[in-house]
Formats: sequence, C-alpha cells, structure tokens
Amino acid sequence: MRSLKFAFGPMSLDFINAISNYSKKKKIEVMLIASRNQIECADLGSGYVNNFSTEAYAKYIKSKKNKYIKLCRDHSGPFLSDTEKNINLKNGVERTKQSLRADILSGFSMLHIDTSRVLSKKYAVAEELFDFCNNLALENRTKIKFEFGSEDHGVKVSTKEFLKDLDFFFKIKNSKYLVCQTGSLVKEKYQVGSFDFFYSRKMSSIAKQKNIFLKEHNCDYLTKADIKLREKANIGAINVAPEIGVLQTELVLNYGKIFGLEKQINSFKKVVLKGNKWKKWLYANKISEDQKLSISGHYFFCSHEYKNLVYELEKKINLKYILQNNFYKYLDKFYEN
Repeated sequence: MRSLKFAFGPMSLDFINAISNYSKKKKIEVMLIASRNQIECADLGSGYVNNFSTEAYAKYIKSKKNKYIKLCRDHSGPFLSDTEKNINLKNGVERTKQSLRADILSGFSMLHIDTSRVLSKKYAVAEELFDFCNNLALENRTKIKFEFGSEDHGVKVSTKEFLKDLDFFFKIKNSKYLVCQTGSLVKEKYQVGSFDFFYSRKMSSIAKQKNIFLKEHNCDYLTKADIKLREKANIGAINVAPEIGVLQTELVLNYGKIFGLEKQINSFKKVVLKGNKWKKWLYANKISEDQKLSISGHYFFCSHEYKNLVYELEKKINLKYILQNNFYKYLDKFYEN
C-alpha cells in the first residue's frame, strides 16, 4: 500500500459513484474532499455538485455502505465561499462555523481550516474554529482530524512562514496535515508549476518530527513519475479536483460531436461561457471558447442544457458505463505502481 494518500474532489455524481465502486473493488481508502462551493450545508444554499447540500451528500455516501470512503472538507474558512464576498469578518466566521457544524454532524472525518483570507487575524480565527470543531466533536462523540494551511497556490512559502504555521498547528488537538506550497500550480488544463523536491522533503522531515504530515494541493495533471516523486519527498497526501471535471466534460463533448449533437453542445457552451468560471483557471492571455468550455464545464453539470445533452447521448451509448471505465483508468494512475 502506498504511503502517499490521495484526496479527490467530488466533481460530479458520476465520479462519486465511480470512485465508490473503485475503492470497494480495490479495497483502498479514498478521501473525498469537497470545497464549500462544491458541497455546502442546506442553510447556506448547497453546492454546485449535483445541487448537493452537505446533509444530502453525506446521506448519499452513507447509502453506499462503503467503509473505504472518508468524507473530508477542503478550504473551510471565512470568505472561501463564492457567496461571502461582501460580508464582514464576524459574519464570515459564523457562516464558517455553520458549515463546519453540518460537516461534523454529517460524519466528515477530516476538516481543512484555511484562514488565509483573514490576513492579520489568521491564527486567532483559526484557533477559534479549531476549538469550535473539537468541542462539537466531543459533544457528539465523533472523531475528527484537521488540516491547516493557506490557499495560495504556486508560491513556495518561506521557511520562516512554514515554521510559524507548524508551531501553531502542533499545539492544536487532532492536527494531522499541514498544507505546504511546493511550487505546483494548475492553470487551464496544465500543471504549470515546478515541484521543488528538495524543499518539500526538507519541510516534510521537519513536520514529521511533530507527527504532522505535509499536504500538497494543485496536484492535477501529474504523471506517474510525478506522483512517485512526491512519495519520495515524503508528502503525506495530495489533492486532485479540476482535472476530474475536465475529463468528464471532454468525454461528454467528444461523444456529442461524434453523434452530431451540435445543437445541444452549443446550448451548453453558451451557459458555461456566460458563467465566467473559466476566468479562475486562465493562464494565457487568450484561449478559445472550446478551451473555456473544457476547463469550466463541470460547474454547470446541473444545468438543463448539460442534462439535455446527456439525455440525447444516452439514447445512443451507455454513457454512465463509459464514464465509469474512464474514471477507473484515471484512478489507476494513482493506485497502481
């Protein structure tokens, strides 16, 4: 069994089903790690993945009776939901607690506390959130572990800053993973960062002395060799998400083109382009409309236009089977040495 653990974003219902079946078949533990935009508690408006609330999502996962799936939260902190751009810090903290409460009561076992957008109060707010979660877990006799660290990707933090985070996190009860910026960076459909092996191995060694493991984000579009390099650097776990959404989007679009569903594809494209989610992933000054569709289509899998495209496709092929097989092959990259 690999020492390196893998955390995947629940990018679609199709992927959730596939990774559940895959983990049962292979008897391997997988972390499903949802951002607040992807999955959010009902009181805060749910998320874009299957319109799932935290509560409904957890209930769906539990219905699979799969002991290998671990529910995890990614980037939980003030102002890390797209709905929180124009609120004050007090409200941001309260909404984060509301979200975390639903996570804990729904059986999430790993919670990532990210206070990077709080700036000068980063540690004070983080401590408040850690205390809130630990107290709630204790009251409900449930076990949780924590991840802590910044959302800033592609920028290797200074050793001084890393050590400050480590010293703070070491004092937190149930600490496990500390985010370390290793240089990896995802833009559009590419891994455009540069993994710093020696720095990562050094930081991992320092953290391990305190029984804390490094967690690397932005690990999409890696080769098997890239994954093995992270294992050699003693990274504890890595996160993968947008690549999964791109894989599904491109499969559906390619089969749509094969079967002449241009009308349905164009309707879906209009919705995606209007949504402007592609801007988050922009790297070049200009990219084509088809590229914009590929990198942000997954945000709109719940749209009528996407569902109509899938409906027409399923008259011609077994799309669920095709998606599952392709997801299986994709997951093999991580789990087969």
